[in-house]
Formats: sequence, C-alpha cells, structure tokens
Amino acid sequence: MYEHRTKEPRPLPPPPIGTVGHTRPPGDVRIGDFVYLDGEYQRVRDMRSAGTAAQRVLIFAGREPWVMREARTTYRPIDRR
Repeated sequence: MYEHRTKEPRPLPPPPIGTVGHTRPPGDVRIGDFVYLDGEYQRVRDMRSAGTAAQRVLIFAGREPWVMREARTTYRPIDRR
C-alpha cells in the first residue's frame, strides 16, 4: 500500500493564542510578534537593522537570528487597552 502525496502545502498550525495575523513588511515587525519558521512559531526577542529599512535581522530565543527580506505574515498579540 502506498500513500497518496499531494503538492498542496500542509496547513499551518493554529497561531499562538491571543494573537492576530497580518502581512507586514520588515520595517513594521515589533518585538513580541510571532513569525512561523521551520514548523514553529518563534517570538521576536530583539531585532537589528540589516543595512536598509527593507530588511531586518530578527532575534529569537533558542534559535539563530533570521534575516527578514520581504513582507510575510506575522502574529501580533492583541492589545487589550
């Protein structure tokens, strides 16, 4: 018996509780946002400029830094003021 493979990407797991997703450019990402990388949601702990406003180096706990070069969906905690 064989398994039928599809070319459709696997659906993302549910986002972190209490967050809302939005496509943001690198310059709009904030510390505390979540980014889906390597099968897990990673929380941005710090960030650095990558030389231009169009790129950011995002720093996570327990993972190597990652350069964000284009807009992508990030998940931001809901502000409950």
